[in-house]
Amino acid sequence: MKIFRIYFLISVLLFVLNDIASAQYRESVSEQKAKLLYNIPRYLLWENGSQAQAQIITIGLVNAGEELSKNLKRHAKKPYQNGVRVVVRDFLSVENAVSDKTLSVLFVPYTGDFVSAMTLLKYTPVVIISDNYSDRTEVMIDFSDEKSGLVTFGYNTANLRKEGINVMPDMSKVLRGEDISKDAIIKEQSQKLSEKEEELNQKLQLLDEKEKEIFQKQQQIEIQNRNMAIQSRGIQNQVEKLERQREEMQSLKRQQEKITKELEETEINLKRKNAEAAAVASELERQQNEVEAQREVAKRQLGRINQINEEINEKETELEQLNLKNQLLNNILLVSLVVLVIFLIMLFFIAKLYIGKRKDNQKLARQNERIEEQNVEITAQMDEITTQKDKIVESIRYAQKIQQAVMPPQEYFSKYLPDHFIMLKPKDIVSGDFYWGNDIGDKFVFTAADCTGHGVPGAFMSLLGIAFLNDITARMTEENISAGEILTLLRSDIITYLRQSGREDEQKDGMDMAICVYDKKNSKIQYAGAHNPLIIIRDGNLMQTDADEMPIGYYENQTDKFTNHEIEVKKGDMLYLFSDGYADQFGISGGKRRKYMIKNFREFLMQIHTFDLPVQKQKLDENLEQWRGNLKQLDDVLVVGVRF
Repeated sequence: MKIFRIYFLISVLLFVLNDIASAQYRESVSEQKAKLLYNIPRYLLWENGSQAQAQIITIGLVNAGEELSKNLKRHAKKPYQNGVRVVVRDFLSVENAVSDKTLSVLFVPYTGDFVSAMTLLKYTPVVIISDNYSDRTEVMIDFSDEKSGLVTFGYNTANLRKEGINVMPDMSKVLRGEDISKDAIIKEQSQKLSEKEEELNQKLQLLDEKEKEIFQKQQQIEIQNRNMAIQSRGIQNQVEKLERQREEMQSLKRQQEKITKELEETEINLKRKNAEAAAVASELERQQNEVEAQREVAKRQLGRINQINEEINEKETELEQLNLKNQLLNNILLVSLVVLVIFLIMLFFIAKLYIGKRKDNQKLARQNERIEEQNVEITAQMDEITTQKDKIVESIRYAQKIQQAVMPPQEYFSKYLPDHFIMLKPKDIVSGDFYWGNDIGDKFVFTAADCTGHGVPGAFMSLLGIAFLNDITARMTEENISAGEILTLLRSDIITYLRQSGREDEQKDGMDMAICVYDKKNSKIQYAGAHNPLIIIRDGNLMQTDADEMPIGYYENQTDKFTNHEIEVKKGDMLYLFSDGYADQFGISGGKRRKYMIKNFREFLMQIHTFDLPVQKQKLDENLEQWRGNLKQLDDVLVVGVRF
């Protein structure tokens, strides 16, 4: 009876404390669970290092409900104090969650999902959090809904250590969790035995049977202790396995150092090629200046030729007048044969005119010789100008071959994007617009970019952008690649390489870009943009994802990072990346010069998006040429289309 009274007092005390806690607690159950899900990972340590250096903790929810997901995502907007960010992902099933290799924590509120998760994620460093699961010996971390509305949780240290996860000592103190492994299980079983003893006090006739039940429970605990010893040996085997994996990691590290050395050699070769390209550009500029100077000389000589031709025309007019006079004198001579004096006088004048005409003819002959010499000189200069022009064009065409060589071939794009087209129309021979792609594991990165300027200057910027993109993506892995992070790192490289600091006298070179990371396995794309948006047409509806309003280069009002958008794609979706050259092209409309405009561009995409990709490319080209008419092309034009 004394034991009964003690248990009764403890029960009353717990009931009163529970009522006090319930009276002070006003948050909903889903809000409490969201806070625990957000805070628990910061008190866990992964022994294999999978999370030791990670900058992102991924928490997966399987059928957790809209309210809990919403509350957790609200908390996840704030990173931990050490800079680690929390990413929340909703999954329809445990199988979908298991396919995510970045998963750190998985919350499964239903019994069937918990059993499935424990089977599929066995021997993996993923923390499985259950909700009011009946057998707490099997759980890692389990939530409990108290009658008062307060949510508590218990964690099984032994089960967590089986998967290589340790619990920090202060988790119980800060989050008020309960360690339910071994001793805690015994405590829980003892509580159950106390409850049974209370029932025995009420039903004394069943005392013997309850004592046998207690004895059986103790035997079960001993069996569990033996099982835990067996599990400890399994943990030792896991430690040995981790040691072998550590040796393999060291081997991979040596291979990585070798690859890094090769990349450094590649960077040195690239710098040498950049220097050669700069020398070619300088030579091109010098030759252009010489052509301009020779063109001015040719203009002056052409003006002198025109002046000489006018003088020749005047002399020919004078000769015609002299010929008329000569004919008149001959007629007078025939009529005036009888008058000798008149004949002699006329003969004198005729001789004088003849001498003058002869002098004029000699002067005219000398002028003709001089004109002929000038014509020969002008012809030689024109030949030299033509030769220099051919050399300049040949150099630019060679630069075009270099630019085409560094951009990925169409066959490479077709390997990862089987149904696509790329429409690139340079304003000059070489282009400031460029496309690029690179594979990282099962993911494919592709972009459409518009560099400052066009022609040779724009082409140099495109080579610089491609080199930096190759270097940045080579440092990323399939798990941590981010489209927004790529643009942020590229902007930093451009500002550093071009020594941009915001001074008024410096060049404001840079580029606009739209970049995508295609995850074919999960039917998702990441998108980030600098001025250039993304267009997706799905089931006849056009959806545009706007870019950040800042370039890749120095910008006074720039933010720290570019926004990373994640979009699910469906079969049949049509995606477009493009530069501003198409929409900015001038044409004649209503008798006035007007730009084509982005609105008309989107409407035209809606008209052609159902056609085959080669037909779309042809129609885009024909439409642009029809709009341009006889006007010059204003800028480089680039459009990339992909059908999923």
